[in-house]
Amino acid sequence: MSSTLDSFYDEVDEIDGVPVRELVVDVGPGRKITIFHASDADRQLEDALEDDSADPYSAVLWPASLAVARELPGLVSPDDYVFDLGAGTGLAALTAASLGANVTAYDHDPFSLRLIEEAARLQDLTVETIEFDLLSLEPLPPADLIILSDLFYDYDLADSLARRVVEQVRMGGRAIVGDPDRTATPAFLDYLAFCGVYGEYHTVSVDPPDESGYSIGIGIHVFGE
Repeated sequence: MSSTLDSFYDEVDEIDGVPVRELVVDVGPGRKITIFHASDADRQLEDALEDDSADPYSAVLWPASLAVARELPGLVSPDDYVFDLGAGTGLAALTAASLGANVTAYDHDPFSLRLIEEAARLQDLTVETIEFDLLSLEPLPPADLIILSDLFYDYDLADSLARRVVEQVRMGGRAIVGDPDRTATPAFLDYLAFCGVYGEYHTVSVDPPDESGYSIGIGIHVFGE
């Protein structure tokens, strides 16, 4: 794949008064997905300092999301139920929707969900969005596939997500995890191993969204049958 990004538009749009840009991402042969991301990361950081519910990092496209999105054509079938946990800009969720899945994007940041809603509307895709705290004990309904992209930067969050992966696998679902080897990754894997849940693993290289010219290795874990 010659380029991570098909195009980057100079024109700045706004969503809920926040400047955003469109990003068209090549996620596989014949498949391009448009996302929105914050055009002013500094402003997003300032807003997050004033509002605990805001997350400046959820409005940024991360390499793990690219890696996971490119794996989905081999995992998602039409009419599957797919949950993207900590969906961020929604690249994986939108990709799954483009493959015909019934998709729900979960994130604790309301602005992240608005980015996804507008990107889905632009491309005539259907993605349900739910504001959700991944640390909560609230159960999730069964899904054919759950998606986790670059979320193991906190031990409590890693443990909570491991519990959710175990629950989904025991209900007959699968989980795909994209991880650049964050600090809490070993804790996540240890929890799954303790519960007897093991998966397949391989690594992929992706170009970062800033087109800086170097590739980043992302670990891909797939759990469940």
